[in-house]
Amino acid sequence: MRFGADETHCRSCQQLYAASDLDRYLWCPSCRREVKRRGSRWGRLVGFVASLGVATYLIVRVHPSPRYLMIYLLMLLLTYILTSRIAVSVTHGYYRARGSVLGGAATEGAE
Repeated sequence: MRFGADETHCRSCQQLYAASDLDRYLWCPSCRREVKRRGSRWGRLVGFVASLGVATYLIVRVHPSPRYLMIYLLMLLLTYILTSRIAVSVTHGYYRARGSVLGGAATEGAE
């Protein structure tokens, strides 16, 4: 099966796109949006859970004083930001390595 030089399939959804519309991993814009959406959802969840864990540790073990409240709040904010970014990167890598953001149903219809 030979296609035009400027047309190729998206590796995730197997739809035919112009080569200029695909990224370097050969994913279409809609699949990239879906990966970003899922990654940001997982990132927010992991960031919230990590911040909640740090807050619980601070309350139970450290017994924070009001004098250092701003430092503790800054630490919680940074925990949220860093862990959510890490979770987003891991999620993106997972879906890229898996090869499909849509699951096995998209690749079955392409054969």
